[in-house]
Amino acid sequence: MEPLLDIREVSKTFGTVPVLERLSLSVYRGEIFGLLGLNGVGKTTLFKCVLQLLFPTSGEVRYDGRPLDQPTIHAKIGYLPEFYLPPGELTAREYLRLLGWAVAGPRPDPLGLLAKTGLDPDKPIADYSRGMIQRLGVAIALLKDPEFLILDEPTLGLDPLVRHRLLDWLRELNGQGKTILLSSHDFTQVEKICQRIAVLHDRTLRYLGPIEGFLQKHGSASLEEAFLQEIGGGHA
Repeated sequence: MEPLLDIREVSKTFGTVPVLERLSLSVYRGEIFGLLGLNGVGKTTLFKCVLQLLFPTSGEVRYDGRPLDQPTIHAKIGYLPEFYLPPGELTAREYLRLLGWAVAGPRPDPLGLLAKTGLDPDKPIADYSRGMIQRLGVAIALLKDPEFLILDEPTLGLDPLVRHRLLDWLRELNGQGKTILLSSHDFTQVEKICQRIAVLHDRTLRYLGPIEGFLQKHGSASLEEAFLQEIGGGHA
């Protein structure tokens, strides 16, 4: 099977500080893929290299068999950054309509997207909670109806009920054919929704494959426990 996203030997150094070292992984069309690692391990840096917000020091990122370029990113990939901060002076309806003018092709339906989030479209964004802003960010990532979603901590700040609804929405989107790459510190969430995972630690890839294989590797029934054993933070 050909990967949809193919990250090949990617390294990234800031000055003299290495953040990623010869990282290779592939995300296949139609899967939900989880990227796991401690804070500062390079997950967000990797996402930014994929999106060409940063450029790798070495290595290559390919999409659907071709070198990744800006037109592909804008047309096919939606992105939710961690700690997303939209302008507070607008309502969600105003903000999505404004962004919609920049989307090529058919105009998106902002109210349809907002209905999925459960947000009040006419409430100023400044009055939104952190969790409400995260839900708005997912709607914005979907604005151009991308085939590939990159979500950096999508359930950050969400209460259990809203988190459950968001995961159901991601499963629904995946069932519609969207490929999803996400990072999360919520291991229960990852176990529920992801088919495969990659574990990053000390700038390198420590595991790549199905969750079941990772659990078997460490003889554990818990993804969190297996992760701690992998990075040396738990009992073997």
